[in-house]
Amino acid sequence: MIADLVFGRADAAGARPARFVPRASIPIAAACLVANGLRETLHELLGERCELTIGEPAAIGRDAWELLSADAHCFLTCGRQTDIVFVVPPHDARALVLRAFGEGELAGAPALSALELHAVERIAARCASAFDPLCVERRGASQRVAPGAVPACVAFFDVRVQLPIPIAIGIGIVRDLPDPGPAGTFRPALLGAVPLDVRVELGRGTIDVARLLRLRPGDVVPLETQVGAASALKIGERSFASGTAGVVGGRYCLEVDAISRSVGARS
Repeated sequence: MIADLVFGRADAAGARPARFVPRASIPIAAACLVANGLRETLHELLGERCELTIGEPAAIGRDAWELLSADAHCFLTCGRQTDIVFVVPPHDARALVLRAFGEGELAGAPALSALELHAVERIAARCASAFDPLCVERRGASQRVAPGAVPACVAFFDVRVQLPIPIAIGIGIVRDLPDPGPAGTFRPALLGAVPLDVRVELGRGTIDVARLLRLRPGDVVPLETQVGAASALKIGERSFASGTAGVVGGRYCLEVDAISRSVGARS
């Protein structure tokens, strides 16, 4: 289990109690991909520009999940990696379907008619394609889940739509995502065309701050490196090779005499 260390409010003595809380295994990048898919789908269905924000995925307990899903319209999409529960609160489901029908907000109870409920089911089914970054491979179509039969979720994040209508949609994750493990390796040859900045260090010396502040054009700063000493070829702060500095074709250059063993071993 992944957990974060969090600190509570300070008590009268100023101490802040610490505790570990579960952390969702859902990468924020995957949640962003899901939200972007929902944005594109809603734009296509409603024919209007869609803007939304998302909340950070969070681990969730059974009690909190029951509160979030209670009385909501829930639709289950099963996948190879995990299953997704699409949660639409009653008022937001009504606002969504009325917008799809081109009608304004109607006063009264948010109960949906059979026709309106069918429209919400169609919208949820279209939105299921946005869950591919989490499901990896969907298994069957999205299905409406009856109240009391909604599967428990271990993680949750919300998607809040600002345009064209202000509604909130919940995304529940039924199973934790598998640990991806260490990042894959690649052959060094794949970096062959990557340019690197190199520099040649011709000499070194020391100077005190007082003299540094008095430096003027024409002053001579003696170096500790002797004339003819080997120069260092560096990449960043690491010495890559040593050799003799000179001039060829009007450009400074370095004739390499030796390659660093540590670099050779790493490559």
